[in-house]
Amino acid sequence: MVIKRFWTTCVLLAFSAGAFAANILVYDGGGRQAGIQTALTSLGMVFDLRNPGNPVTAADLASHNVLVAGWNYLGDMSGISPSLLAAGITGNVLLSGHDPEVHAPWGNTSAATFLAQAVWFGQAGGGTGLVALGDYSEAFAWLPESWGVSATGGFSAEKVSSFTSAGLASGVYAGLTPAGMSDWGQSYHARFNAWGGSFAAFELGNGDTEIVTIGGVIPEPATILLLGLGGTALLRRRRTL
Repeated sequence: MVIKRFWTTCVLLAFSAGAFAANILVYDGGGRQAGIQTALTSLGMVFDLRNPGNPVTAADLASHNVLVAGWNYLGDMSGISPSLLAAGITGNVLLSGHDPEVHAPWGNTSAATFLAQAVWFGQAGGGTGLVALGDYSEAFAWLPESWGVSATGGFSAEKVSSFTSAGLASGVYAGLTPAGMSDWGQSYHARFNAWGGSFAAFELGNGDTEIVTIGGVIPEPATILLLGLGGTALLRRRRTL
């Protein structure tokens, strides 16, 4: 209990009283080591919960500022429809191989800070954002195909080598160092191989050869239509972090 109070206090001091005033939707797919509910509650966040038996709906996405999907190790992601995400996620998206909610309650202040700032990033994009953490096996296969995300899941990755300029500009890594994001005892569980034009690499792993975290802004469907009509400048302004 003392450890939990310590890391919670460290993180909450970095945010204003209204930092998490936005509506948060959490999807907990269960499986082994699921801890997203415990971690976010310990950070003082209030959220609505969805799971395979109570799926995410279009109305949920319209009424919340961010959807947070926790570490998926042998969990069930069937309660999140790719088509609903494609239509309803219109803001900041952060996809990470890290599972910070598993490590934070054990005194890892870097994990706690990263988790809090990832949620802040997701809810700060002006639309409905998404934060998805630590997928395993067929990593992030539940995302919309149109996003172009390809990732490989697994265990035993430990070292983070650097944050990119896009990652630093996002605010997700404020007060963090690559060393602090490393050596968690399996620090990250997915590596990104490809992604669509809405995303950029945020965090690099072993020897700058692995992409640990990506992020960006998903344009609203109306904006996509404008692009087809020559609205490239509008999207460029919207995607400035």
